[in-house]
Amino acid sequence: MRDGGYRKVESLFELSEMFPTEDACRDYLFARRWPNGFQCPRCGFGKYYPIRTRNLYECANCSYQASLTAGTVMEKTRTPLRAWLFLIYMIASQKTGVSVLSASKMLGISYDRAWLMASKIGKAMERRDEMYKLTGFVELDESYFGAKKKPGKRGRGASGKRPVMVGVNFDEHGPKHAFMKVIERIDTGIIKEIARENIETASRVKTDGLNVYRAGLTGYHHEKIVIKDPKASSKELPWVHILVANAKNMIRGVHHGVSPSHLQSYLSEFSWRFSRRRFSCELFDRLLCCLIDGEPVTYRSIVPAAA
Repeated sequence: MRDGGYRKVESLFELSEMFPTEDACRDYLFARRWPNGFQCPRCGFGKYYPIRTRNLYECANCSYQASLTAGTVMEKTRTPLRAWLFLIYMIASQKTGVSVLSASKMLGISYDRAWLMASKIGKAMERRDEMYKLTGFVELDESYFGAKKKPGKRGRGASGKRPVMVGVNFDEHGPKHAFMKVIERIDTGIIKEIARENIETASRVKTDGLNVYRAGLTGYHHEKIVIKDPKASSKELPWVHILVANAKNMIRGVHHGVSPSHLQSYLSEFSWRFSRRRFSCELFDRLLCCLIDGEPVTYRSIVPAAA
């Protein structure tokens, strides 16, 4: 995992100048994967022989033939690297996300291929954010995502909707980082699990008056706000409500709704961009490095969860 040194890309025009050919893409990917020079994935040796006809790098010590994408999220891809890099830029830089249909048309690839690539990128975003926890002052609340059903309830327990836990930490300058997790139900056990995985112990966590928060947030400085008027909750927990509203607008406006099986992927993508919004010009390179450092994502690992 890289801690810095990300290249700033100001515009799509600049990106097109950086990657006019597949060779330019390979050279950049090589430099980002092995910033200190080639290192054999098998034995760690630092010298290689290029096999240009197959775009491989043969280790001069153990003869292992390494490819640029093996062991990354892009492993075994048959899609041109230019398409990958341009899609990475679009997903990273568009605040509201990217329509897969629009991306497939702009890149000149099939919808199915663009969907699979976008799903792999989203999975890499999700895995990267699982490495971090919120700390300091945190707002925590639940919301419901999904299509409306008639007749149906509103608010907690809304019919046909999936519950989502949302956390945002903040300081005097505003919100900093966030997570959004799709859950099966809201109970004490779920709250404990979400807090343990996503919030540093001893953080100050502000919630509404729902009883499960009190029991689920042991080990934290819990601040319970009793909200009698549901309309006032956005004033008591403002950052959570802003995040939820923006995420719902993205899903409705860009993706025109998503199925429950895909919901977590879209929310993870949204949270990844939100937590890094202060590095806007670096987001392309940050996301590319996220894919390089990430583990391979197979079609079978995506489709069963989406079925």
